[in-house]
Amino acid sequence: MVLVDQERHVELSGSENKNREDSCYREPGQMNTLHVSRIYEKREEGIQKAKKKIMEKRKPEFVDDALLDHRPYMNERRVPERHRASKRRRGGEVELSNILEKVVDQLRRNTAISYLFLKPVLKKDAPDYFNIVKRPMDLGTIRDKVRKMEYKNRKAFRHDVAQIAVNAHAYNDNRHRGIPPLADELLKMCDQLLEEHAGLLDDAEGAMEY
Repeated sequence: MVLVDQERHVELSGSENKNREDSCYREPGQMNTLHVSRIYEKREEGIQKAKKKIMEKRKPEFVDDALLDHRPYMNERRVPERHRASKRRRGGEVELSNILEKVVDQLRRNTAISYLFLKPVLKKDAPDYFNIVKRPMDLGTIRDKVRKMEYKNRKAFRHDVAQIAVNAHAYNDNRHRGIPPLADELLKMCDQLLEEHAGLLDDAEGAMEY
């Protein structure tokens, strides 16, 4: 009986030791699997957070509700065509004024022919002048009108320069015969300058008619 019990005790002890050995071999594997699983979970969480941040950055922040309207004609409706035309017309007026001011300045600088026509005629210098000349004109007045952008085309500008010549003939033909030819030369020079700037004048006047 004692021997049998001892044998059974040995067998049981051997079985327990085997079970312990098996558990020792299994436990590290199980722990490694759990560790790896947690690593993948954390990595997946990190990827999802990164994607979320990217999407938030890409998402536009709308302040104006009108910007939410993605219809193709939205921009055109916000900037009416008449406003564009008005802006272009204004640009044409400015350009025309700049060109005409260059022309009148060149006329004024050529004092050999323009010195008598730089300023308005004063009544004290010619008491009867305004009895004969009904529409006085001079280069100073023309320059002021240019700067105020009163001329809408080169034709109106030339008409005022021609008026200087008309007045010179009307008052001086029978008095000072040397003055009318100077006025004629002034008009001739004006025509030459307008011809030189014809291309730019065409563009400016075209913009004003838009």
